[in-house]
Amino acid sequence: MDTLVERMRQLHDAGWAEQFAVDDGGLRCDSCSCWAAPEDVDVNEVYRFEGASDPGDESILFAISMPCGHRGTLPASYGRDTPPDVADVVTRLRLRRG
Repeated sequence: MDTLVERMRQLHDAGWAEQFAVDDGGLRCDSCSCWAAPEDVDVNEVYRFEGASDPGDESILFAISMPCGHRGTLPASYGRDTPPDVADVVTRLRLRRG
């Protein structure tokens, strides 16, 4: 099983080079500062990771296409320790393939 860091590296090498951050109820592209609501982005892939020894060590990685045209990743923790603003955005993201 791969790790979060390994999967991020693989996605980066495959062209998912940008980093996105949760900001003001949506996502912000670090490259161009474009902001988008979670409903307006395309989530192309989702990966979940669980800690080997600690069930609280859980994370999720999204491969996202933003309206600005940039492709990149959004890593986030999940579970009871997830910050409320991150949890709100993550629950509004939807996987879109096609």
